[in-house]
Amino acid sequence: MDNSSRRAALLRNTLAIGAIGAGLILGSGSLPASIALADNAVPTYQPWTGTTQGKATQKLLTDLKAKIAQAEKDQAGSPDFLDDLKKSIAEFEAVTMVSQAQPFFDNFSDGEFATNPAWKVTAGQWQVDKSGSNRGLVSKIRQGGNLNSLLGNILNQQAQPQSASAQYAAIYTKAKLPAYFTASTKFTSKDRYGGLQLALYQGASAQNQYRVAYQPGNNQAFLLQKVTASGATTLGAYNGAVNLEDGNAHELVMTRNSAGKMTVLLDGQTAISAADTSLTGDFDGILVTNVGGSYWLREVAVKPLQ
Repeated sequence: MDNSSRRAALLRNTLAIGAIGAGLILGSGSLPASIALADNAVPTYQPWTGTTQGKATQKLLTDLKAKIAQAEKDQAGSPDFLDDLKKSIAEFEAVTMVSQAQPFFDNFSDGEFATNPAWKVTAGQWQVDKSGSNRGLVSKIRQGGNLNSLLGNILNQQAQPQSASAQYAAIYTKAKLPAYFTASTKFTSKDRYGGLQLALYQGASAQNQYRVAYQPGNNQAFLLQKVTASGATTLGAYNGAVNLEDGNAHELVMTRNSAGKMTVLLDGQTAISAADTSLTGDFDGILVTNVGGSYWLREVAVKPLQ
């Protein structure tokens, strides 16, 4: 057996052992009936939680990367073998991220938003319009509010009937979403004032968010913002006015990759490029806010991004 074959065999064995360990760490919390504990048995292990085990997995990978780096520095291992290990770790991380991510999609084709998935209104009025060229989840606000003032507790508010003085309308849905994502909405805009924002949030009160905002009639047509308990921070902006009030549906996309690079795209064209790594971990849901204007959301989608 030549050196290349020996390395390949050793790598297969290493990955096989790693797969068993990963299965113990990442596997389902339920047991097959054939090996379920008897009623009077004393359990050997405590129930696992995904968060704890996820941290343990990350520590294992971090330690392994450090040992590989030290081996390279000390020239204590075959360079080809160490490269193979690094590639295997990268492949494992990519597969793990995809398998744990839960993509989200809703085009409101069922004519309602209360179930499958369940959206909850916390301000203003929302309804599904299935007729005409403007269709989807619709919200109308006559007088816009201040985008930067819409921070955390919006999810804890009770829905109020819309009036002529209403300053915004908000709706959200809970969903376990990946830390690195492509979030998009296809929408139609009617009024050249106010704004529409799409946010991925963390926490029961949406205290942490990444959000993209469209501001019709504004000299900064798009904003990319981070929201925390301290307030809203603009990470990037598109300087210039944009007119989307042409009767056509447009797609607004926000992306974030594992290096923290973020982009905002309009109809496939890059409008904003920025970077931020301060918010870590998965997201807990999607928040859509109308801060003035009439909008029809044809679809909302989130998928993992490597």
